Amino acid sequence: MPSNSTILRDIERIIKGRKSLKVREKGTFVHASVMIVLREENGEYFILLIRRPENTSDIFSGHMAFPGGKMKEGDRDKLDTAIRETFEETGIDIREKGVILGELDDFNPVNPEAKHYVVSPFVAFLTDRVEIRENKKEVAEVVWIPLSFLKEPGTLSIRTVERDGRRIKDYVFKYRGYTIWGITGRILFQFLSLVGHLFNK
Repeated sequence: MPSNSTILRDIERIIKGRKSLKVREKGTFVHASVMIVLREENGEYFILLIRRPENTSDIFSGHMAFPGGKMKEGDRDKLDTAIRETFEETGIDIREKGVILGELDDFNPVNPEAKHYVVSPFVAFLTDRVEIRENKKEVAEVVWIPLSFLKEPGTLSIRTVERDGRRIKDYVFKYRGYTIWGITGRILFQFLSLVGHLFNK
């Protein structure tokens, strides 16, 4: 596998070398951001996901997700939202311990309760060791998943769902009893489609 610096440079080149697609907003939308956090250990690359707590008032209750949340007053931009939410949920300070590699396309959740959201995903790589301090009100569990596992045959299945008269592909990843699907599965699929080949051993 290429060196750490080569992979980071290539991820940044690929992501920043394309124009991110933005959602055309009609009506009132809620803006949110998420952070795809990567780390390397002994030549293996990992991606961070969280499991949301079970909560009847949360439309994403129990889901696997990337750290993130809604833009709040005081956030300078979408990236600021992703950095703040990542710190609040996991204790990871991307500004001190990481580097931003770029932004993916905007995504809309397809479930009716959340279709007014516009979610902007960013990609970051940790340049130093971190201590996870999950916010138990927002995070039930933090899971580091090897990227090599997500690329193995049989990990991904694709199903078609219909929402508002549209047929939409749902990308479902399985990892040790965890199921990654919905908007998180779609974001993860785009990330792997763009740069997954860089992690071939």
